[in-house]
Amino acid sequence: MHYQQLEASIYDQVYAGFKADIPFWQNFARETCGENGEALELACGTLRVLLPVAEAGVRVTGIDESPYMLELAHKKLDATDENVRARISIQQGDMRAFEFTRKFNLIYIPFNTFGILTTSADQLAALASIQKHLAPNGLFAFDVFFPDVTRMHGAELSRWQLEMDESFPDGSRIHRDNVRAVDTRKQIISVTWRNKEYQNQILAREFITDLALTYFFPREIENLLRRAGFEIVHYWGNYERENFWEMSEPWKQLVVAKIKE
Repeated sequence: MHYQQLEASIYDQVYAGFKADIPFWQNFARETCGENGEALELACGTLRVLLPVAEAGVRVTGIDESPYMLELAHKKLDATDENVRARISIQQGDMRAFEFTRKFNLIYIPFNTFGILTTSADQLAALASIQKHLAPNGLFAFDVFFPDVTRMHGAELSRWQLEMDESFPDGSRIHRDNVRAVDTRKQIISVTWRNKEYQNQILAREFITDLALTYFFPREIENLLRRAGFEIVHYWGNYERENFWEMSEPWKQLVVAKIKE
């Protein structure tokens, strides 16, 4: 589990400005689930994506391994319109081994989170659970970044780099920088952050967080999904659904798959 209490406490502030993927997931979930279907979001966190999907009219269930992220998610739900709240169900769960008595029209993992699974065994376990819970003609979708091999070995990776220094209306401020290391054998990027939280310009606390994230190449994704019994329906290079293979500089791998017939 990555998001312990301190990581969870600043998540919404750190990613408040990232909304590029929201319209995609809203529209895609609505198209896939229709009026009567249901979506399942794995690693739903504080509902950054799940809540807008529900606001778009989709019934959606979310699971997350972190009780700290889910605590924040429940607070959001308490402040949500009751009609939207009625379409949402969240619970603690592991994307590698979850159990429901129903199946879903769409199962999705947004925002690079599939990469938190850093071994083939974990990835295949998650895909097996996903396959088990897909309704007939259901779709599985996820997005991961497209590795930029030209930057992976740059000297700047080993130096601390400013990621954000932002103030918020409540008087708080977050200063955050990071340093990265790349293991090309295991295909894992390890990121360490130094986080400083200020209140009215006075340092309130500082702490270190880190994350290991798998990076995937297209052929590897194809083989992994095929091994797990899926076939790819769409392979997009951005949230505008441009064909990955026809783009000159894709920055995203947005993959849609179904159970292989």
